[in-house]
Amino acid sequence: MQPSTSISGSIRVLHVDDDPDLAELVTLFLEREAEQLTVETASSVAEGMARLNELEIDCVISDYEMPDRNGLDFLEAVRTENPDLPFILFTGKGSEEIPSDAISAGVTDYLQKETTTEQYTLLANRVINAVERARAEQAEQRQLRAIETAQEGISILNADGEFIYVNEAYAALYGYDRAEMLGAHWSLLYPDRDTEEIRETILPAVRENGFWRGKTTGLRADGSSFTEDHRLATTEHGELVCTVLDTTDHRRHRRAIEELHSTARALIHAETAESVAEIAVRAVRDILDMPANGFHRYDEADNSLVPVAWTDRTEELVGEPPVFESGEGIAWEAFASGEPLVFDDIATNEKRYNPDTPIRSQLALPLDDRAVHLIGSPEPAAFDETDVSLAKTVAAHTTAALERVERERELTRQNERLATFTDIVSHDLRNPLNVAIGRLELAQQECDCPHLTAVDRALVRTETLLDDLYAFAQAGAASIDSEPVDLTALSRACWGHVQTEQATLVTDTQQEIHADRSRTQELLENLFSNAVEHGGDAVTITVGDLEDGFYVADDGPGIADEDKEIVFDHGYSTSEDGTGFGLSIVSEIADVHGWDLRVTDGGPGGARFEIRDVETSAS
Repeated sequence: MQPSTSISGSIRVLHVDDDPDLAELVTLFLEREAEQLTVETASSVAEGMARLNELEIDCVISDYEMPDRNGLDFLEAVRTENPDLPFILFTGKGSEEIPSDAISAGVTDYLQKETTTEQYTLLANRVINAVERARAEQAEQRQLRAIETAQEGISILNADGEFIYVNEAYAALYGYDRAEMLGAHWSLLYPDRDTEEIRETILPAVRENGFWRGKTTGLRADGSSFTEDHRLATTEHGELVCTVLDTTDHRRHRRAIEELHSTARALIHAETAESVAEIAVRAVRDILDMPANGFHRYDEADNSLVPVAWTDRTEELVGEPPVFESGEGIAWEAFASGEPLVFDDIATNEKRYNPDTPIRSQLALPLDDRAVHLIGSPEPAAFDETDVSLAKTVAAHTTAALERVERERELTRQNERLATFTDIVSHDLRNPLNVAIGRLELAQQECDCPHLTAVDRALVRTETLLDDLYAFAQAGAASIDSEPVDLTALSRACWGHVQTEQATLVTDTQQEIHADRSRTQELLENLFSNAVEHGGDAVTITVGDLEDGFYVADDGPGIADEDKEIVFDHGYSTSEDGTGFGLSIVSEIADVHGWDLRVTDGGPGGARFEIRDVETSAS
């Protein structure tokens, strides 16, 4: 069974079910729900196992009851050969024993078949979440393996100062076995005269600033000491990450790391994948002194690795770099496996692309599923551990930069699609609606048909839906124009734009917040309208301060506990005339600002919407 090497976010699903009509229906709905999903089908466990051997599958969906072997048998067979492949049991079998047995066998998720088509939306989400989780875990494992092979000594300490992780280089630096160090206190590695300074000066500095770097004296197991370049950083979970270099042996390494900081800054500002490639190639050539290197980017359309940037020395040695087709050469081997490859001499390596190549030493560094960076030398054993470690550092920075560029490009495409959508809503659909409303008015003047009243109601509701849909799309647009906003003044202005009947507004706020004024106005108007719609004409609405934001509360009937989790969902409404977009718009506006939105009880009855994590003039 081949491991999955999916490319660029696409997800290939294998659905195994002995009912071909249901399999076809599931395929139709899943591929409609998410464009990145491609569904392959099989009608039995045996056929499913064969498809897994033939195809690169990212997730399995399986029925339980099938003629030859059931879904649990299938799960056990899959787990034998691929313990990490996401596997979702999607069955109509209702026994409580099945999910329990499935969980024991290592199922990723379990979903009961229903009669409604909404289940396919849920199934698609479960598949995407399972695959994303599996890919993240694979990336984390690759990072851990990179740490394992790094020349720097790296360790992680818990809040009590005890080692919970050390790599081989860290243990070797101090002359201990890794097993000896796990659970030991950091003071084991420092002379008694230095531990007081570390406790009273260095550790407080780390807690205050999140980072510290300096020189300390390390104590080896044999009693000898050495001067170490020591870096400490805290994680979001309160752990302490320690990186240590022996300054007597790793001066070049340290200088290169410092010079690579400027490369990292340049990568942050790169706007295209081609720019990222050129920066990476220059860094490896100039900083790491590896003149023969080149960058190949994955082309999904042709399923090949295409040269993007390379050095003059590369061209002197091998000519213009080739395009590597699927399965060709060491470059593709590294790319497909996701593992860095290091060769002291490729002269006898059967997988080398060119049998007559003058290259002897080679590094092949995959950059996730986006590219591969090749570094070569005509000398055998040209790269030591420091070279490999530094090259991996460049690869890590480059991978992050490519991911950022890809993410920003996708965001740009999404914004363009959103702009097109809102144009259609605001113009192309508005015109025929206006024609229909006008024609209806003429028809009502000429004849007294009872059906026209129903048409009038339908057109009014359509117009309301278009208004809310347009507002919802605008609320989710990515960019915001933040400015100081007086919350009291804006609340009172919004109150004048809402049909408030006999409702009362109380402003109990002194806040000046930093926000997009027009979108915050939309948020407040929707909250006010929601309160009046559900609280009645005499409802009182209060806008008040929170320590990190503000709230809008009313004294109406409130929101039932079971509805508090779904009030922000699209289409949710308890009113026959409601479109269900009002609170969704509120949620989108909060999200685009980075605010935390929640709904609670508003004191004696009523509802209270709290908006937190808001930047204020006082913060």
